[in-house]
Amino acid sequence: MTAKLLGTWYLSEAYATDSAGARLHDVYGARPVGLIHYGADGRMMALITHDGRPPLHGDRQAAPAHERAAAYKSSVAYAGAFELEGDWILHKVDVSTYPNWVGSVLRRQVRLEEGRVTLLTAPQMQDGVETVIKLVWQRAPFLRCQTL
Repeated sequence: MTAKLLGTWYLSEAYATDSAGARLHDVYGARPVGLIHYGADGRMMALITHDGRPPLHGDRQAAPAHERAAAYKSSVAYAGAFELEGDWILHKVDVSTYPNWVGSVLRRQVRLEEGRVTLLTAPQMQDGVETVIKLVWQRAPFLRCQTL
């Protein structure tokens, strides 16, 4: 499975489901933007942003605090080693925009289908409801770089 997983994938949808598998709500908005990359060196990186993020007024440090907080709240990125364990993938986080994940292992059930990979979190409580987050990724098209 590792060879089929390698490369870059773009996020097509991310939503929460209840224990029966019924769709509850979009996690990052109706049209999230994200990518995840799995390298042959056993390293991975992921970046996910909500849809409709407005630009900041000023640079990252000079923008008003409420705009910076909204930008932080509407994105997450992390990177680290990855390892397959049966039909689960382990993301061993060593850097993240969410500091609580650094040093942790994010465990995701992985399903590979033609041109698509689906990652499912383990069941977790959110607002008193047991949920599973489902992230569906599409294979990135091969892009050829132009030689300068």
